[in-house]
Amino acid sequence: MSHRCIGIHWNSSKPSGLEVARKLIGLLRQKDVEICLNGSLDAQLNVSGCLVDRFDRCQLLIVLGGDGTILSGLDRAIPYDTPILGVNLGRLGFLTEVETDELNERIIDRLLAGDYAIDARTTMMIEGQDHLRYYALNDIVITRATPSVRILSLEYEANGTLVDCISGDGLIVATATGSTAYSLSAGGPVVLPGLDCFVLTPVCPHTLNARPVVVSADERITVRMLDDRGGAQAVLDGRRVIPMTLERPEITICRSPRQARFVRFHEKNYFGLLRSKLSEWTH
Repeated sequence: MSHRCIGIHWNSSKPSGLEVARKLIGLLRQKDVEICLNGSLDAQLNVSGCLVDRFDRCQLLIVLGGDGTILSGLDRAIPYDTPILGVNLGRLGFLTEVETDELNERIIDRLLAGDYAIDARTTMMIEGQDHLRYYALNDIVITRATPSVRILSLEYEANGTLVDCISGDGLIVATATGSTAYSLSAGGPVVLPGLDCFVLTPVCPHTLNARPVVVSADERITVRMLDDRGGAQAVLDGRRVIPMTLERPEITICRSPRQARFVRFHEKNYFGLLRSKLSEWTH
């Protein structure tokens, strides 16, 4: 694949990424590639000759940050099916592919030659919402709409069949990719990212029999609020919120027609990655 234009998306809370961005711009200019920057990066670097926020022109997007930055970078990639190369500036970096010290001319040459594989990941959406804006790569969390500590009562179905009724802090509906995020902290299973499934994980259920359930990603998951003592909300990847009210007490989650596409240079030992990344997460 020929990359005539490459985008760079930077997390403004990661100042160490500025030097990485300068290095990357220098490498790309040596290869006569058009470059597009997000607005905050352009404001910091003030370099001439780069496009700003024209990610529709890009054939590839390089994200400088951690997994959270990649989630925000997907807004620039998902509408155009643009592959993402993640450069890790964070701690965990499950979705990133290279560390900053690996970003060199050899990597750029491989990018420009198309010498990589694409790792396509399932995303979720809520029926009735714009799938280009309201999608989730990791999870959709149904939780209280207010900061009170009251119990939230929910029931949830898979393709119209009741799975469970729970009272507690809420429910996480995660993809395989998101199984190592909030769902893992709530007691959900680790699922290999290549599996096409959803993980339904109750959050602090006030019952002994509520357990995580894994279903096919072809299932439609309907979650219904059973009371209205303050309302509930669906939170998509911790970034976008859809209210659940007495007038609209349920949502249906399903597979999105869009995928998140990541550049991979080599096969990874996922279990080794789990051990190394999760053992680092101590504070």
